[in-house]
Amino acid sequence: MNTYECRWDIRQWRKGRIIWELLNKKNLLVDEGERMILDIVFRNGGAAYFPATDFYAGFYNGNVAETTVLASLPNEPSVANGYSRQVVERSSVGWPTIEKHDGDWRVVSKTLTWTATGGNIGPINGSFLGTSNDDTGTLIGSLTFGVERTIIAGDSFTAALKTKLK
Repeated sequence: MNTYECRWDIRQWRKGRIIWELLNKKNLLVDEGERMILDIVFRNGGAAYFPATDFYAGFYNGNVAETTVLASLPNEPSVANGYSRQVVERSSVGWPTIEKHDGDWRVVSKTLTWTATGGNIGPINGSFLGTSNDDTGTLIGSLTFGVERTIIAGDSFTAALKTKLK
């Protein structure tokens, strides 16, 4: 995850004229703000501010760039042989842990498990987190494994996500 960054342009006006300004000043995200963002986004601590009720994790095989969207993920496995996008609830169930880690707040997801049944899943070379069980949502992020894998019938694949603001 990229470092949080927010910049401000501050101007003091008097009688329609700028008498002082501070432009492009970097915002400091304090610990309380880190915790609030993580609690709202991942644990459903403020559903009125974020419409999605769940996240979904899955696999792909190919290359994902910053401009990739959920609908253009390369070679997601077919919903078969035990593969489907796994639900990661926006709650303390999907993200059961919120904690301080090396001085910053983070959330840790539940462990997700895919078990290949009746055939193989893959090949795959990456995983992703999005906001829908189909291609209508938003792709939040992805992880490239650096190697191609196939989940052979009878094998399981587990994943847990650790998300931090720093």
